[in-house]
Amino acid sequence: MSKRWLSPLPALAACTTAALSVAVFATTGASAAATHYPLTISNCGTKVTFAAAPTRAVSNDINSTEDMLALGLQHAMVGDFGVDGDGPVGHPVPAQYLHAFHQVRDVSAHYFTLEQLIALRPDFLFAGWNYGLQAGTRLTPAGLAQFGIKTLALSESCAHVQSGRRPLLSLVDTYKDITNLGKIFNVQARATKLVDTMRAEVSYVQRHVSGRRLVRVFDYDSGTAAPFSGEGLATVNAIIHLAGGRNIFGRQLTSWEDVSWEQVVKAQPQCIIINNYGTPTATQKLHFLETNPATERLPAIKHHCVITLAYDEVTPGPRNAEAVLALAKTLHPTAFRR
Repeated sequence: MSKRWLSPLPALAACTTAALSVAVFATTGASAAATHYPLTISNCGTKVTFAAAPTRAVSNDINSTEDMLALGLQHAMVGDFGVDGDGPVGHPVPAQYLHAFHQVRDVSAHYFTLEQLIALRPDFLFAGWNYGLQAGTRLTPAGLAQFGIKTLALSESCAHVQSGRRPLLSLVDTYKDITNLGKIFNVQARATKLVDTMRAEVSYVQRHVSGRRLVRVFDYDSGTAAPFSGEGLATVNAIIHLAGGRNIFGRQLTSWEDVSWEQVVKAQPQCIIINNYGTPTATQKLHFLETNPATERLPAIKHHCVITLAYDEVTPGPRNAEAVLALAKTLHPTAFRR
């Protein structure tokens, strides 16, 4: 996201986190085909060809970095940007990725500049439009190609440069990113294992919430004068949908943008997601919602239906399935009681 305000994963999903961690770092033998180079990947309507697996890769933002660490690619990375800046205060990197994260040079808590990026002499960048890539500058795939840098953009972010995108109702973009990374770096078995694990977790949730009335959900990222929220083209919209909810801004064909408190009040959300990263903290954001005259009487506030999700859970990355489970248990707690 280009504008941001987002607690650690709720305890209710801790057992799933452990299972996912095991699945992520397990080797899976020859269950997936090896990559045959040259490899051509279609990305945001353009094609990029790889003659071999990159060896000097750079990632931007915490969610993109976790995609790479989840596939064990830290050995092929020469740096990352924007990780600490997009995590919860005091615990920016989830425990399951911390060891691998410390093996990569953490260049800056902020997004990269052209000079910072080129100084690393990378041959690959994993970022996204408005997640480091910016139209109208040299920070584009075409601009960076002049420096020998091949770029893979987050699939969700293609909405910023492509028209005709439909609301996200599944984690298809997240799965696509992981699969593409698996092909590019010749770790397809690991990518398949991770995607299968995430799909299984989502299917588990779907079996439990199927047929239940959808809960109206507002994703609150930041802002006091006007709230910044995830709309229909953002991954958080898919997370809400899969968890048995309805994003109150899900019909808007935008990704992350400002809305208005008048729109929020009119929609009367029954539950609120608070995106947790940096400052203001999630606690401070909740206090604002509870004391702001425009929101203090919302059903979600009156009935204490508020869940905190980390930035890397609501943006495309390997923790999306965990977020679906955590949110579903908040929206439909009786569906998961034995």
